[in-house]
Amino acid sequence: MRMWWIYPLCAYILVCAIATGAFYVNEKRVWACIFKLAASVGFMIIGILSSFLNPVDLRYSAFVLSGLIFCIAGDVMLMLKELFEEKFETRFLLGGIIFFSAAHIIFSAAMIADVGTFNFWLLPLLLVVPIAMLLLHRAHVVTFDKYGFVMILYGIIISMSFLSALNGFIELRSDFYIAMLFAIAFFMISDSALCYTYYGSDINLKRMLNYVVMIFYYVAMILISFSVTLKA
Repeated sequence: MRMWWIYPLCAYILVCAIATGAFYVNEKRVWACIFKLAASVGFMIIGILSSFLNPVDLRYSAFVLSGLIFCIAGDVMLMLKELFEEKFETRFLLGGIIFFSAAHIIFSAAMIADVGTFNFWLLPLLLVVPIAMLLLHRAHVVTFDKYGFVMILYGIIISMSFLSALNGFIELRSDFYIAMLFAIAFFMISDSALCYTYYGSDINLKRMLNYVVMIFYYVAMILISFSVTLKA
């Protein structure tokens, strides 16, 4: 089946992502949130079309769609954080972390269930991200608040998602898991940049990193939402 519809949807999502970054840089938060929500709806549409037009693995499709729903919920929480920053900033940030954590737990479960086994010797790699975060905090590159432990826990969860994709590639050597490795890696780059925009000190760098956050995040979400088709 020709998947011609993926190209205009990808272009639409990336245009919205770049526009979102531009509006954040120029402190136009309402417009940034509108375009961000539009981009998030785009990857949900890709996930739905991929699942229904190419239903190869219904269990995997259900996992992915559930994860995408949590990602959109996380996007909404972070958008609300930007709109009501002074009063409810911490609540919405924690809500976003919770929803994205749930999404990555679902993605990890989907990949591990697909492979049917897990190489436990990979688990020590879970420490790489939290150690890096602690070192950056000690070096004052980023300065975490009292909820910094939540960010570290989230770092472990997203690392598990990456290791699940790596485990799939080790076991099956499929192009699908190469795509998922890139997807989760892009997600981690986006989250790293986002972390700096929240806790970093260089104002100009924080502003420009908005583009990195949006572009890498939405490329990751395109790959994940289209993964049902890639899996075939």
